[in-house]
Amino acid sequence: MFATIINKAIVQGIPLLFGSTGEILTEKSGNLNLGIPGIMYVGGSAGIIGAYLYEKAVEVPSPVLCVLIPLLCSLVGSALLALI
Repeated sequence: MFATIINKAIVQGIPLLFGSTGEILTEKSGNLNLGIPGIMYVGGSAGIIGAYLYEKAVEVPSPVLCVLIPLLCSLVGSALLALI
């Protein structure tokens, strides 16, 4: 059970690692943005909400749209939060 928890923690932490690495490189160039984790969380939440609403709205969901709608919702949510 402990190995499963560690495995899940690593899998869930990889996207934050990518965002953090990109932010470190950006900060080295002189641009400071402390909102990266929040933008990533809002993007993920928007993607989950978009997927949930799509799957509840149609009787037989299309696999292609099940990928595209959360992706677009995630991009829009992150972009809107980045504008603040």
